[in-house]
Amino acid sequence: MKLIKSISLAAAALSLTAPAIALVNPSITTAQAATKKATGTITVGNNNSSVIGVYNAAGKQKNQRIKNGTTFKYYGAPKLINYEYTYKIAKNKYVPTSAISTLNGKSVLYIANNSYVYDKNGKRVTKNSKRVLLRRSHIVNYTGSIKTAASDAYRFLVNDGKKMALSTKTIKGHQYYNIGKNAYIRVSNVSYVNNEPLYAAYQTVTLGKHSNESKVPVYDAEGKTVSQELTAGSKVSVDRTKTIKNGDQTLILYGIKGQKSYIDMNDIATMPNLAVAPEE
Repeated sequence: MKLIKSISLAAAALSLTAPAIALVNPSITTAQAATKKATGTITVGNNNSSVIGVYNAAGKQKNQRIKNGTTFKYYGAPKLINYEYTYKIAKNKYVPTSAISTLNGKSVLYIANNSYVYDKNGKRVTKNSKRVLLRRSHIVNYTGSIKTAASDAYRFLVNDGKKMALSTKTIKGHQYYNIGKNAYIRVSNVSYVNNEPLYAAYQTVTLGKHSNESKVPVYDAEGKTVSQELTAGSKVSVDRTKTIKNGDQTLILYGIKGQKSYIDMNDIATMPNLAVAPEE
């Protein structure tokens, strides 16, 4: 379970090894132990084969996983567990929003940062005289279509190697996603669409020290150092990532925007929420 489901540059490049755990029977999807009437349904998983964890109310992961694409009934309002919202699918069993691809049969956005809701004029929506705020790690249904992204799109999805983008609306210079009738949230506050990561055309990172030295090495596409050096504390824009073997080591490199050179992930001190796409 994550504090905020934001796909970092490191997470995009690393693959996680799943522990040996029992598989939930896909036919048992009606939350047998629950006694209340179901509130709605959720579908878990995405196109990846990652483990989908189930938690108890105390935040401890249970010894099981859920098959991608399984639909469950859920009960009650989302509950905050381990700093992430979850949906109850059975007695003392909760699924985190970071594992959910549809809510009540409809597509969802994952909120990475607290986000106010705006109307078509850019004014914050109120309910009972209070501004409507979607908390980070909530999921919300949206209205819109996913189509081929423009060549200069800053945020995009990747589907079978093709760049795709969810339709947006520009309000007072900001890009918004439509989440209902006259209701919008800023694109910058969303990190996943239908449990698929949003990528950025580029991201700006801050370099840290390399082996306690202020000089940071730069690499070519084969992972060999070049004559160019950078300085710890400087900011660099990166627009792609690649993983290569260098002797006994595996290097995760990030391509410097506008150059054929790279920096090592381990030399990056601060990373933004969105990932850059893997190099083709």
